[in-house]
Amino acid sequence: MNGSFAPCSLVLLVALGLAHAPEAVAQRALVPRQVAAPASDITSGRLRLPDPSAGAVRCRGALLELDWGVGADGRWTAAAEVPVKRGDVGVAVQALDASGFALRFRLVGAPGRGLELAPPADARRDQALSAEFGFEKVQRWDLAVPASGILEITIDAKGDGAPARARLAVRDAQPLTASAFVDTVELTSDRTFALVAQIEDDDAQNGRTPGAASSATAYLEGPGLVGELELLDDGLSGDGVAGDGTFGAWLPMGLSGAYAATVELRGVRGGAPFLRTTRVTFDVAEPTVALTGAARGVVTDAERVRLDVGAWLVAESARAQLSAEVWGTNASGELEPMAWLSRIQTAAAAPSRAGGNARLSLDLDAGWMMRTALLPPLELRAVRVQDPDSHAVLARADRLAVALDPRWRALPALHAPAPPLTALAGMTAGVTGPTAIDRPGLALRPGLVLSHGYCSGSPPWPNGDFSGTRVAFNDLNQNRSHDQFANLLAAQAWGAGLTSYGVVGHSQGGAAALHLLTFYESGLDLAQGARRIQSVGTPYQGTPLASLGFFACGVNNDLTPGGAATWLSSIPSWARAEVSYYTTANDGGACQFLTALLLSNPEDGTTENARGQLPGAMNMGFVTGWCHTTGMSDPPQYRDASRNAIMDAAAAR
Repeated sequence: MNGSFAPCSLVLLVALGLAHAPEAVAQRALVPRQVAAPASDITSGRLRLPDPSAGAVRCRGALLELDWGVGADGRWTAAAEVPVKRGDVGVAVQALDASGFALRFRLVGAPGRGLELAPPADARRDQALSAEFGFEKVQRWDLAVPASGILEITIDAKGDGAPARARLAVRDAQPLTASAFVDTVELTSDRTFALVAQIEDDDAQNGRTPGAASSATAYLEGPGLVGELELLDDGLSGDGVAGDGTFGAWLPMGLSGAYAATVELRGVRGGAPFLRTTRVTFDVAEPTVALTGAARGVVTDAERVRLDVGAWLVAESARAQLSAEVWGTNASGELEPMAWLSRIQTAAAAPSRAGGNARLSLDLDAGWMMRTALLPPLELRAVRVQDPDSHAVLARADRLAVALDPRWRALPALHAPAPPLTALAGMTAGVTGPTAIDRPGLALRPGLVLSHGYCSGSPPWPNGDFSGTRVAFNDLNQNRSHDQFANLLAAQAWGAGLTSYGVVGHSQGGAAALHLLTFYESGLDLAQGARRIQSVGTPYQGTPLASLGFFACGVNNDLTPGGAATWLSSIPSWARAEVSYYTTANDGGACQFLTALLLSNPEDGTTENARGQLPGAMNMGFVTGWCHTTGMSDPPQYRDASRNAIMDAAAAR
């Protein structure tokens, strides 16, 4: 996808709040921001954890791993049988040497009756992919199948050695999609959870609804767990109501680590048999944090109350993201939402007045009380502790009453005029309002950061399309979480001497910039101009390809549909509003010949247009004729000189 995630030693920085000589550029630890958002972000549901079904991985075809063996003629051969409906059928194989494979097709209907298919040469298309896809090749055939039945596909490889890993994708004319997800966002080894799957009818008038699947199986891979699992529609297997077309299976407690579940759904629709597959990847974390059920409010200065959440910490210290809704009491004695708070912090084992052996805390600016006319008693709701990298939910509490320091009544801020919301956002989020541009000792060195994305093999942006001081972010062929990516992006900008900058990001680069703006103080805060963050082709809502296993750098949880949905539930409206994003697609065909059989149209070969949307941000438009990266059927989207000129002119610096 062009850049992102894997453990790294973080060389980080702080671009704000330091008194230093104007010409000095020193690298310091990046400062986590106290994130805040208004009650409207609570009532809209934008900052609530998603329903697990929002993270469903959807696939419109059958994707199969090929097993190679030596045939009677001594050649390496693989075979597959896929039920298809009469009409157009797309078949594609992807591997390092796929262009040298010979494919044969045979249609089997009634037992013992078969028809050899001899498609014309122009039914074949070949493609050489980019670094993100491991420089693999694709061979695709578009067939006209005369009857419904079983399509037998035989693949013969050239050469003496066994071929490298190869995948086969098949999609027929049936408008069916396989959908699967894990039924909770609390994936810790001390919990049980279910794998849920169903067939969805793309033509359903009221949206996607369960279709006529008759069976579902899953092949599970991960630490201590390899094998096949039957999914049932009995109402007892995490599947909901018996006989409703949704299948499920409980996974054993005690799983820990990274897992993948490849799901096959079979059935008959309109008299024609079908097969659809999908693949769900998920990480199961160890339960390193537990909440005590207590919270305490302590006045720390003339403007703020520190909200301590009691916790038990298993490790000596751990990075954690604490988020909570703050509810206050109105004049009628009823609780109403006041603000949402979040912060990435290090939880160290230490005595806590709120109970437990560790303190996790958030800072509530008293201005929120004045702005909303809500006062104590306070209550924290939807409290959650997450791993900042995987976004795994390690602990949750629905409600925590706050035992408040009685000194809160004397807070000077409570007796001042209520601040406007924009100023309040400036104090707590650091983006609008007083950002201390004239901070003593801070010399503004403006510029533009051009960021690649996940697993990129080279910097994508043409240098000549952008003006002024610019830094090309460079972390090639890597797999980074949004948090790791954001820290590295800020470090490189600081190391290049920039103290004020906007970001133009491709693919994951856009999401990483948004993560940086939301959770850390950086040069993004001081950027002056129309657009702080601009992105092209960013899968803000994830991409099925991240779960289906297509990227050379491995699975990236932040880019899966489930991981992206969980990450987005921590991004407030004020941060989203700083993003201007573009989406593209092929001009009437397929950007990537194999994945086009699996993704929903329109898409750019990696990012489906629907999943490239960022609600609350500035949608700058959708155009065709551009694909995600090199090696696809249209030019890469980041080489659109016209769009690049617009982004250059509008970029904040």
